Amino acid sequence: MPYLLEFTEADLDRPLTEPEKMAETVRAMFDGKKQVRTMDVAERLGRNYGTVKTNLHRAGKLGLLVQVPRRGWLLP
Repeated sequence: MPYLLEFTEADLDRPLTEPEKMAETVRAMFDGKKQVRTMDVAERLGRNYGTVKTNLHRAGKLGLLVQVPRRGWLLP
């Protein structure tokens, strides 16, 4: 197949989705030991707690974050 084109994520210039933005925020806040709480992410971004919580859970389902129940979020 000499005319086959393959595209990767790097080839697509698209803005980050909200769950990806939340994962980046958690990545920046994570110190390697202590989990990042949802409330801390909401305060840092100046956003509504419920909206941040929803997007963090979506990021978890996408495999971008790992949730520790009643503790916070970690990197996979």
